[in-house]
Amino acid sequence: MPATSPKPLNLLVSWRVLFLRTLIASTGVCVATAAGANEATVTAEPAAAGGLEEIVVTATRREEGISKVPISITALSQDALDQRGIRDLTELVRFTPGVSIDTTGTNQISIRGISSSAGAGTTGIYIDDTPIQMRELGFNPDETLPKTFDLDRVEVLRGPQGTLFGSGSEGGTVRYIMTQPSVSQESTYVRSEAAYTQYGTPSGEAGIAHGGPLIDGTLGYRASIWYRYDGGWINRVDNAGDITEKNANHSGTTAARLALLWQPADNVKVTPSVMYQNKQQHDFSTYWPAYSDPGAGRFNNATPELIPNPDVYYLPAIKVQVDFAHLTFISNSSYYHRNETDSYQGTAFDLAYFQALGWPESLYPGAPALGCGPASTTANEPCSWYPLLDGRGIHMPPGFANYSTPNTMTNDQRSWTQEFRLQSSDPDSRVKWTAGVFWQLAQELSIEQLRDPNIDQLFQALYGVTPDSIYGQFYSCNGQGTPQPAALPVPNCDVYYNYNKSYDRQIAGFGEATIRLVDGLSVVAGARYSKLGFSLNHYSNGYENYGPFPAAGKQSNTAFTPRLGLNWQANPDNLYYFTYAKGFRPGGFNAPLIPACGPGLIADGFTNGQAPLGYGPDNTQSFEVGSKNNFDNKFKIASSVYYIKWNDIQQNVYIAGNCGLQFTDNLGTAVAKGFDLQAQADLGGGFTFEFSAGYTDARFTKDSLSGLALKGEAISGNAAINYAPGTSPPWSLAFGPQYSFKAFEHDAFIRVDWEYTSRNPWLAPVQDPRNNSQYEYGFSYTLPATSFTSARAGMKFGGWEISAFCDNLFNAHPVVNYAQAQADPFNPAGPPTPQENDFTFRPRTVGITATLHL
Repeated sequence: MPATSPKPLNLLVSWRVLFLRTLIASTGVCVATAAGANEATVTAEPAAAGGLEEIVVTATRREEGISKVPISITALSQDALDQRGIRDLTELVRFTPGVSIDTTGTNQISIRGISSSAGAGTTGIYIDDTPIQMRELGFNPDETLPKTFDLDRVEVLRGPQGTLFGSGSEGGTVRYIMTQPSVSQESTYVRSEAAYTQYGTPSGEAGIAHGGPLIDGTLGYRASIWYRYDGGWINRVDNAGDITEKNANHSGTTAARLALLWQPADNVKVTPSVMYQNKQQHDFSTYWPAYSDPGAGRFNNATPELIPNPDVYYLPAIKVQVDFAHLTFISNSSYYHRNETDSYQGTAFDLAYFQALGWPESLYPGAPALGCGPASTTANEPCSWYPLLDGRGIHMPPGFANYSTPNTMTNDQRSWTQEFRLQSSDPDSRVKWTAGVFWQLAQELSIEQLRDPNIDQLFQALYGVTPDSIYGQFYSCNGQGTPQPAALPVPNCDVYYNYNKSYDRQIAGFGEATIRLVDGLSVVAGARYSKLGFSLNHYSNGYENYGPFPAAGKQSNTAFTPRLGLNWQANPDNLYYFTYAKGFRPGGFNAPLIPACGPGLIADGFTNGQAPLGYGPDNTQSFEVGSKNNFDNKFKIASSVYYIKWNDIQQNVYIAGNCGLQFTDNLGTAVAKGFDLQAQADLGGGFTFEFSAGYTDARFTKDSLSGLALKGEAISGNAAINYAPGTSPPWSLAFGPQYSFKAFEHDAFIRVDWEYTSRNPWLAPVQDPRNNSQYEYGFSYTLPATSFTSARAGMKFGGWEISAFCDNLFNAHPVVNYAQAQADPFNPAGPPTPQENDFTFRPRTVGITATLHL
C-alpha cells in the first residue's frame, strides 16, 4: 500500500482520543462517561491494508476459495470469531443471514426456515467429518453446542446438502473444522477473557493450544485445553418472590483436544484425535415476568426446583488420507459419546395439570366434578385455592409452599460412523469428482421422569381423594404406596416415567462430479442413495401414564437425493450458478399416549382416540440462483435467491384437552422462499465493513390432515416449545463497520456490530383462530423484532492482541422466546392466563480479551 499523506496534528490527535475513548468506552460507557486522555505526542494513522481476505472452505469436500464455491456459505476463521467475540453458535447466527437458533436450551438450528419440532434433525451438524445431530426422540431434546476454541473455521452451508452430507441436512449444514496438527511448523494459540455482566456476576475464560513436530516431517501433534465460566444474572425466588439464590444461572465449560499427525510417507497422512467437552450449567436461563422487572434489571426465576444441565461428550476419531497421482483416498472413522441431563419446569407442568382435574368432563367424557378438599373453603368447584398456577405466579394452599415435582430428562447419544471417499486431486482436470460410501449406527436414549413425594397429601388437600382413586395403584415412594412388580418397574416416587431407546441405521453411497463443458462453464451432477432403518423400544409407567405401557416399533426407508447445477465462472472475479438439490429425513415411530389424550385426539380428527403409530419421511426440494462477485478485491458480494418445497413435514402436534402431551405426524406441504446476501468492502484508509441480509418466507401451502396446520400458517420450528410460535424471523440483518489504524506504533482497531431480526407477520398454528385443534385461546403471541449491538476496540503487541468490548451495548431485553404452561380447557368461566417464563439476551456485558498467536 502507498504511504498515506501527512495529516494535520489536530486530526491525528482526534483519532488518538477517539481510540482511547472507544477502548475505555467498550468497558465503561455502558455505566459511565469515558474519560479524556492526554493529547501529547502520539500519532495515529490508518494501518496498511492489502484488500479483503479469501477464506478457504471444504464445503464440496475439497479445498476451495469461498468465492469459487457455488453454495451459499458463511465461513469465519478463528481470528474472525475472536474479533466478533463469538464463543458458540448462538452468537454466530447473529452474523449469518437466514439462520436462527432456539435460545431456550435446545440449541436447535433453523436454516432458511427449514426447522421442525419433531423427528430427525433438519440441519446437519459436523465436527470435522463426524455428524453429531440428534433425533428428537423425547421431550426436550437438546443438540450439543460445541465451543469455538482452536478452530480453523466454522462453515454454515445454506440449502439442502443431501448429496455430500446425507439425511438430516434438509435445510443446510453447520461444520466445525478443527485446527490440524503439523509435522513441520510449531504454532501456539492462547485466549483469555475477563468480563462483567450488569445485574450479574463476572465471567472469564482461559485456554491454550499448541502444536508442532515431534519427529520432524513424520510425526506432529496439536493439543488444547480451555475453560470458560459464564456468570449468572437470573435469581431464584420462592412463591412469595423472595430471593433464595442470586445469579443462579451460571455455567462452566471445559474443552480439551489432542490430535496427532503421522506421515510415514509423503503421500500418507494418519490423523487420530480425541475431543472432550464438559458443560455444567447450574440453573435454567429463564425468568418469570410475574416476578421480574427487566427494565430495572430484575430477572427472577420462580421455578420451585433447580434445573441443572450437565452435558458431556467425547469424540475419538481417526482420519486416513492417501494421495495418489490424480486421486485421493480418505477414510474417516469416529465414535460420538454424549451424556446430557436436562429438565423442563416439572412443577409448572404438574400444577397446571392438577388444577384442571376437578372440573366436570376433565378426567373423561361425562366425568363428574371431583369436589373440593379440606384446602378449600368451598365444597364445590371453583375451589377457593384455584388456581394453583397462573400468569401471576404460584399460589399454593397452606402447608404446600415449597411443593415441587422436579423433572429430569436423560438424553444420551452413542454414534458410530465410517466413511470412505475417493476423489480427484488434479485442480486443472476437466472433471473433478468425489465418490464414497457412508455407514452410521446412532443410538439414542431418552428417559423422562417427574418425581413427586407429596402427591398423595396434595390430592387429598385439593380434592379429598387419593391419586390411586384417579389413576390406579401405580406409585411407590419411600415405602409408601403400592410396590410395583419387578417386570413393570416405576422408579421411587416417580409419578411419570417415560423410557425411549432408539437405533438409527444408515448406509449410503454417494457421488458428485463437476464437469467443465467449456472454459468458465461447468455442470454439477451428483446423487446419494441411502438405506435407513429406525427402531424404538418404549416403556412408560406411573400415575400420569395410567400405568404401564410397553411398546416397540420400527420403520425403514430408502432415499435418493440428487444435486444438479450449472456454474458460469465468467472471469476469476465473477461466479454465477444455478442449483437444484434435494434433502431428506427418515420417518419414525410414535410411542403410545395415555388414555387422557383420547378425547383430545378425537377432537383433532383421530376417531379411534389414538395417535398414528408412525410417521413417514419428509423431503425438501430446493431451487437456487446465486452469484459471487469480487470488485478489485475491495468489494465482495455473494447473493442467492431460493425456493424450497418441503413435502410431508414432520412436526409435533399438541393434543387438545387435559392431555398435555404431543405426537409426531406428517403435516403436509410448505414452501420457504427468499434470498440472502453477504457483502464485504475495503473503503480504504483503514475502513472496512461487512453487511449481511436474509429474507425468508416459510409457510404451509396446503391444509394438513384434520386441519392440524392450515394454508398460510408459518412453520413452527424447533423453538416452538410449550405454546410459543417457534417461527423463523423473516428478516435478518447484520452490519459490522471496522476502522483499523496505527496508534502508539501498534496496529489497532475499533469495531461495532449490529444485528437485527424482524417480527414474523404470519401466525403459527397455535396462534391462528382458524385452527380449531391447535389454537391456544389467544395466549400465544408473536415475538417482537430484536436488535443487538456490540462494540470492540483492540491493539496488537507483537503476537498478542488486547481488546476491550461491550456486548449488548444498549442493554436490550426483548423476549426472544417464551414457554407457557398448559391453559385450563375445562374451566366453565374460561382459562386463567397461563404461567409464562421468558428468555432474553444476557444484559450488558463489558470485558477485556487477550489472544496470542505464535
